[in-house]
Amino acid sequence: MLRSARLLIITASLLSLGACAAVVDRRGFVSDDGQPVAAVVGTDTKQTLIARYGTPTAQGTFDEQVWYYITAVQSQTAFFRPETVERQVVAISFDDSDRVANVRVYGLADGQVIAYDGRRTPTRGREVTFLEQLFGSVGRSPVQLPGQDPNLPDSAGGPRRQ
Repeated sequence: MLRSARLLIITASLLSLGACAAVVDRRGFVSDDGQPVAAVVGTDTKQTLIARYGTPTAQGTFDEQVWYYITAVQSQTAFFRPETVERQVVAISFDDSDRVANVRVYGLADGQVIAYDGRRTPTRGREVTFLEQLFGSVGRSPVQLPGQDPNLPDSAGGPRRQ
């Protein structure tokens, strides 16, 4: 009996330790050979890069002559938030003849943390309370429903236009 209890405790301990292991998640561009993107300025073209690495992760929003190959590695332990442990952005610029003109490589240290403002953006007009919304239409003219003709007399015997 004592031996099976010890075995159960050891098994439960190993399973709980296994649950605390970090889960690594690779996102974005991952080359087949595991090597980073290497483009030669003046030699490589869009066609050679597509043949070697495939289509880029993104293209420039305002300049389609810039391609981005983006790789990110995140690690998450148990229920904690995932943490980005590695990031690489390769920005490749092309000239007018679609040859590589410039290659820039950015890492995790090159990124900037943007502090978002949680406040709401003010809108024009005044804010209406719940009661003002509820009773705001009291005393106003009735609402015209779809399918009703304003020229026909209503049930109260209003005038009819001819």
